Amino acid sequence: MSDNIAIDFIGTNLSSGSKTYNINFCNKLNSLKLKNKVKIFICKNYYIQISNKSKKNKKIEFILKPNFFSIGFIKIFWIQFILPLELKILKIKKLYSPMNFSPILSNFFKIKVVLCCHSNLPWVHFDLMPGNKIRNYFVKKIMELSIRSSDVLIVNSYYAQKEIVKLLKLKKKKIEMIYLGLEKKKLRINKKKILMNYFNYNEKYILSVISCVRYHNIINMLKAYKNLTNIIKYSFKFVLIMQILDKKYYQEINNFIKENFKNNNIIILSNLEKKDLYNFYHNAMAYVFSSYSEVFGFTTLEAMQHKLPVVVSRKSALPEINGKAALYFDPDKIIQIQNMLKLCLLNNNVKQKLIKAGKHNLKRFNLNSSIKKTLTVIEKL
Repeated sequence: MSDNIAIDFIGTNLSSGSKTYNINFCNKLNSLKLKNKVKIFICKNYYIQISNKSKKNKKIEFILKPNFFSIGFIKIFWIQFILPLELKILKIKKLYSPMNFSPILSNFFKIKVVLCCHSNLPWVHFDLMPGNKIRNYFVKKIMELSIRSSDVLIVNSYYAQKEIVKLLKLKKKKIEMIYLGLEKKKLRINKKKILMNYFNYNEKYILSVISCVRYHNIINMLKAYKNLTNIIKYSFKFVLIMQILDKKYYQEINNFIKENFKNNNIIILSNLEKKDLYNFYHNAMAYVFSSYSEVFGFTTLEAMQHKLPVVVSRKSALPEINGKAALYFDPDKIIQIQNMLKLCLLNNNVKQKLIKAGKHNLKRFNLNSSIKKTLTVIEKL
């Protein structure tokens, strides 16, 4: 007799890699032939974004929760104290918890847990995390307890696996590495050109889709761009599409822009839906991304889908994920960022090689394969 499986997709509603993962997983899961019945806990604001929910998979049941369940400590309280009781009532024996947290008391309720952790940040760059230090410490401890109490931990790169084993002294056999996957469907370009009233897509620009946090070192990218505007003869802008998670850092960025740029050379947009990003990717000249700590990273791969040359920091899992399809820099060295951008903007041979390599690199990250491997791990418990 097969066991019923539950999946906890209660997550942030901000545009992010986590949200992309949740929505993509639900979309693909709904089209698969499943061995077990699956109950999916999900907030209403996520549920309305699932594209194929009208084609009902008889083995999937969505359990809708109010949107406020995705808020910080409310989410943690629900996961730790309410979710185990609901699972017990529903006679669920296995839980997949893909959002860094899982019920610490799962063993007490005789529930097997597969936890997916999308970040090692609290252990490697705690001081660069946005928000209150006390809150961040609490989040770090809950994450650590979730990892230790889970039966299997899934991570999204070999780099993340090696790092978390070392940091938390975990047994390697407890950890499964499964790359995330991208949807292969044809990307829809919005012909109406959203935001046309104040953005001209025909202008030349480089693009970065990035969270406004200190571990992304955005100001160094701005400094490199400033240097480039004095070297490259034609004018081009820098478009930053950001989730503003660190308001103090965002103010520092704005102050830097006011002191160093004129004529709206820097354009900052925030809280755009995924579908609204397509035009920005499609019309950009190049994509740049800076970070000290990533265990995977979606946006560079999305840029490759749009045939953009990618320039990215040589840190954490980013070289593993982007392979030979990117130019790399040290995020602390402004001249390196400047030179790598200059190379892909002015050297067409380099640009075309990166685009070709990007197309090949994307074949490693298949969404269908990623979900099937995840389901196999859950079913083996």
